[in-house]
Amino acid sequence: MRKLIMKLFPVLLFGLFSSLGLSQGEATYKIYWNSLSTAVNVGVPLADDASLKGGRIQIRISFDGGKNFSNLGIPTLIEKKDIDNLKDVSIPGELFESMKGYKEGSDVHFIAEIWDKAGNSIVSDVSDSILTIDETIPRIEMLEIISSNALGQSFAMPGDSITFQLKTSEPIEPPIFEINGDEFESIGNEKTWMTVYPADEADDGEIKFKVIYSDYAQNPGELATASTNGNSITMDGTIPELDNVVLFSSNQYDSTLAVKGDTVFLQFEASETVRDIEVKLDLVESSQIQEDSLTFTFYHVFTESDSEGVIPITIDFTDFAGNIGEQVTETTDDSEITFDRTPPATFIVGTVGSLMGEIEMDVETALDSSSVTSNSMIGISEIPKLYLFITAGLLGFFCLLIWISWYMIFSKAGEAGWKALVPFFNLFVFTKIIQKPIWWIGIYLILPVGWIMAALQISKVFDKKIIFAIGLIIFPFVFYPILAFGKSALGKKQVEPVPEPKTKKAKKKKK
Repeated sequence: MRKLIMKLFPVLLFGLFSSLGLSQGEATYKIYWNSLSTAVNVGVPLADDASLKGGRIQIRISFDGGKNFSNLGIPTLIEKKDIDNLKDVSIPGELFESMKGYKEGSDVHFIAEIWDKAGNSIVSDVSDSILTIDETIPRIEMLEIISSNALGQSFAMPGDSITFQLKTSEPIEPPIFEINGDEFESIGNEKTWMTVYPADEADDGEIKFKVIYSDYAQNPGELATASTNGNSITMDGTIPELDNVVLFSSNQYDSTLAVKGDTVFLQFEASETVRDIEVKLDLVESSQIQEDSLTFTFYHVFTESDSEGVIPITIDFTDFAGNIGEQVTETTDDSEITFDRTPPATFIVGTVGSLMGEIEMDVETALDSSSVTSNSMIGISEIPKLYLFITAGLLGFFCLLIWISWYMIFSKAGEAGWKALVPFFNLFVFTKIIQKPIWWIGIYLILPVGWIMAALQISKVFDKKIIFAIGLIIFPFVFYPILAFGKSALGKKQVEPVPEPKTKKAKKKKK
């Protein structure tokens, strides 16, 4: 059995794995210890030998190319399940990094020594797997964003493309460019990479991106979300528009007309920042006199070379991304300017006459004339006062008519007529006539509720129907006189005698 073990060890397969495994472009057995590594795993193949149960495995490492080896950790016990299998020996990263000779860029070689339970041992050959220590984080030295837009590298429009160029401090794996939520593959080699993004796939607004990358040792670089030169690209796929396009002229008589020497003005507002504005008024390229944010004003001074009639207008423009706006040829409010340089037809002055001067008058005649004038003016000014007097007289007549009517109504109800003429007292007497509590006076003081209630109650007292009550409310100066001076009398319920108190009857019987 011991001879079998001696034959197996020379062909010992020795596996070594870090937490990130192999990298592209390197030797098959070359692996890395990087900034994310936490332990060293060594795979030691064990023969089908029962004497190995209870034995030990010791891992040794060398930082000088295999000249000198040191124990890495303590021996590991061999269990029954490990026999005829690959035994994984794990050494914590803290212990590995504390070894003498550990430093950035070092190549670590590995061997292993195996003891059976009796104490016989054998040392393996140096493993073909070499662990390279690389904990350096890659850095971005240059990240540029370039737009193919003809008007500026800070804008993009449909049809443009955006190129991302990346340069790192050390060779890296192919990076991932995540642009507006989508991942794009990159092309390049070692430290230089690039990708091209079609702007047609982007929405309007700033292009957002992330660059995810790591070196051959799988050390992740810092996430990049901005270019190193501070440049950003804004996608603009919206066609610019003009609004509130108006025309007016400096003509002192009519702002829709113009003569030679007058100025025509064209004002409009843009939906976004625009450039390359070309305005033609009467087919002549016009000058700009004002720009206030998104509001523009252009003008043109009329000369003899301008054509008569309604002047045509054209406005051509683009936005800063290069989107061409639709040409404007008319105003939004249908305003237009008519250029008129034709004078009126020739003519000859007709009849000529002279005006008579005023006749001189003496002082008395002048006074008489002025008095007549003043009297006529007074008469005219007195007309509104006449209407006022007539209105006041009619109101006074109606009030007197109703007052007299109430006088007669109180008399018909068996009360003295003069009581109807005394304010507030007349309300007290009225509640007595209609047989209501005295607190009803408060209801009659509320206008127009009191007026309506009084009309209803007095109609009821005189046995009148609801139509008559409505007439009292709406046309009091007609219906109150009818009630007062007509043949109407109190209802039967109102004239029934009041029975005498029982106490009086009792006294009469005793007598």
